[in-house]
Amino acid sequence: MRRSFNVIFVFLLIVSNANGQNFVGLHKDEIIQLMKETKPNFKLNKRVVNKSYNYLKYENLISEQTLLFFLSDTDYCTLVRWISDYSNLNEIIELLNKNYKKEGENNWIYHHNSKDYIVKLEEEEWFFTVSFKSKE
Repeated sequence: MRRSFNVIFVFLLIVSNANGQNFVGLHKDEIIQLMKETKPNFKLNKRVVNKSYNYLKYENLISEQTLLFFLSDTDYCTLVRWISDYSNLNEIIELLNKNYKKEGENNWIYHHNSKDYIVKLEEEEWFFTVSFKSKE
């Protein structure tokens, strides 16, 4: 039960903040503040740095989930990736089906503030990733 609540809470956190918009388009400072306020059990990981990308990496305390916020050169979020182990897969697919319009296999779309957004689920060998980005 607690695990289900955590999965649902993280999912809602990713796609919305206090103002009802997703993280795509927010400035790095806004993301850091929102994460502190709304998800204190996720900690910013500054130990692992990939200098090829400008991003923020958050991990929960037991490290079963990771949030990556990819940023532009001016520190605005262009892509959110939520990485999780397969124990959460069925719940996540159910939530995606409930909250977004299905558009092909493992793809969803939604409209917010005059913009379209794409949600894509990708299954890897040991984990799966849910990506959120603006439809271009």
